[in-house]
Amino acid sequence: MGNRLVELAEAIINNTRAIDAYLGENNLPTPSFDIDGPKNFGIKSEDVEASRIKVIEASIELADLLQGPMSFLRPLESGAPLEAISKWDIAGKIPVGETVSYADLAQQCGVHETDMQRILRYVMVFHRLFNEPQPGYVGHSLASRLLAEEPLLRQGLWLLAEDAYSSSSCVVRALEKFKKGQEPNHTGFQIAHGTELSAYDYMESHPEYARRFGMAQNSYASYSNRPAITESRMTLNGAFDWSSVKSGLVVDIGGSHGADAVHIATHNPELRVLIQDLPTQLEGAETKLPKDLLDNGRVSFMPYNFFTPQTVSADVYLIKQCLHNWPDHYCVNIFKNQVLALKPGAKFVIIDCAAPSPGEMTLLDERTVRAFDILMLAKARGREREEREWLKILKEADPRFDIVSRKRFNTKGDFGPFTGIIEVIFNA
Repeated sequence: MGNRLVELAEAIINNTRAIDAYLGENNLPTPSFDIDGPKNFGIKSEDVEASRIKVIEASIELADLLQGPMSFLRPLESGAPLEAISKWDIAGKIPVGETVSYADLAQQCGVHETDMQRILRYVMVFHRLFNEPQPGYVGHSLASRLLAEEPLLRQGLWLLAEDAYSSSSCVVRALEKFKKGQEPNHTGFQIAHGTELSAYDYMESHPEYARRFGMAQNSYASYSNRPAITESRMTLNGAFDWSSVKSGLVVDIGGSHGADAVHIATHNPELRVLIQDLPTQLEGAETKLPKDLLDNGRVSFMPYNFFTPQTVSADVYLIKQCLHNWPDHYCVNIFKNQVLALKPGAKFVIIDCAAPSPGEMTLLDERTVRAFDILMLAKARGREREEREWLKILKEADPRFDIVSRKRFNTKGDFGPFTGIIEVIFNA
């Protein structure tokens, strides 16, 4: 064990030196918690980014070893404090560059001063949110300043700290209540929200919730959990040979406001893209698209629920990061609903999680996958699937579906390194 401790410490110092040298050679800022610290490190070297990951993972393992095996019994009560930060918009109540007293913040939020102090001092030490430059007064750290200044980031916190936290805290109760239930409305979400509706039906009947959820989803596309800026080796362009469609039609199932459709159409000027989604998800979408793509009909919209039969015959169907929201038998039905419209040789490009086997990827990436998997359990009974599980779903939907290729993104770019691309052909 002594050798392992030294080995980890040496890995930390050696890789940290590599990072420090790179930052110095490229005149890049040093990471800091200070309010004016860098949001991004500016790292564009994959080798240096690999060193950064090695430092983090070695630090985690070293800390876990030195804290001993009983450290897991000391849970971090982060849910409630983060929920308070989000619900009461505490970051927005502190002007950047100024301080506000605990008493003033407590009065604005309608709680006791002592409780406000306890909550904020917790997030200061566990999450580097805010600081206390003088006794009794709160100012911004870098993280809390970004929270105050960037609306999308606040919605991302709302989704995790208020919505996901409440649902996750009810998972065990849901598992006991619904026993072997595998329905989208047999989750912690229903218990937390006091509803029998699934999360997606709830969204349909609660427009404000749907609005915030949409903004929160956009926040994850805008804010990477990696402050490096390494170039992506595979983007949406590399997920499939879109040029092979020529002047054909791509249907983006669940394409929302069309960000992916615009990307595909812009880089492939011959093809057309039809975006299909629920009516509530398409509201106002046309106003956000380039006018030329709409005017010439290269990008268009169509209300569609993928639990109903598909009516559009296309060359390629894109389903990006939708299916992990649903239990297996629902995914089977989604693909069954496509079959009647499919022509021989039609293809599907499925971009979704390709969950690893234990130990198959780095600790940080596997933690992300496992966290999302629990979130899917808490909200919708969906799951992050391994590649073999995707094949089972496709074959159960129709044996004429065959997988042409499977690949995993190894990138810090558009998608996480645990994202898979499955190209499927329909052999009629």
